[in-house]
Amino acid sequence: MTTPARSRQRGPYARSAERREAIAAAVLEIVVEKGHRGVTTAEVAERAGAREPTVLYHFPSKDHLLVAALRRSDEEQAEADDGGDSDAGLPERLRAFADSVTRRAGVLRLYAALAGEATTPGHPAQEYFAQRYAATVARHARMIERRQEAGLAPPGLDPVQVARQFLATWDGLQLQWLADPSFDLGEVLVAAFRRLTGEDRREARASLTETES
Repeated sequence: MTTPARSRQRGPYARSAERREAIAAAVLEIVVEKGHRGVTTAEVAERAGAREPTVLYHFPSKDHLLVAALRRSDEEQAEADDGGDSDAGLPERLRAFADSVTRRAGVLRLYAALAGEATTPGHPAQEYFAQRYAATVARHARMIERRQEAGLAPPGLDPVQVARQFLATWDGLQLQWLADPSFDLGEVLVAAFRRLTGEDRREARASLTETES
């Protein structure tokens, strides 16, 4: 007897979630096409098949809409990353990730713009960036730990510190590339990772040992 009641309760919640997803997808679509400055609630509503009051009910400001676009972009990136947390072909995956980011410069500009705004207490982007940074640092720290276990990174490295340094490097490289896209972002990103994790030093020592032998 309780199952129908639960089903009725799930229905509105499911429709609400679907509506939010459609709105977030519409915002991301506009960001990719026009940049985040071109986002308006009127166009978001039209593309999402909703009314403006409905859009504002779910996302009460433009900043809330832009954060939703970043979350949606993250979801799409995660779905496209078949490698997950695997270390297989890591340099190539990092380079491919950087290349995919540069193909959607509008999203990259939005990320850079909201990252600065997120430092303001109470801003809608603050929670998103805090959660994203924490998850990204934890994921990369695990990756570095696995590389240490496999002998691909020095055992003395602090995985969390290196992960934070790599994330800071990535954010800085994005800003540099947006200001001057004349360099290969993927190549520089891979080189930075190899340097921070000690992989280039390990290979240099191995090469020196082989030469002496």
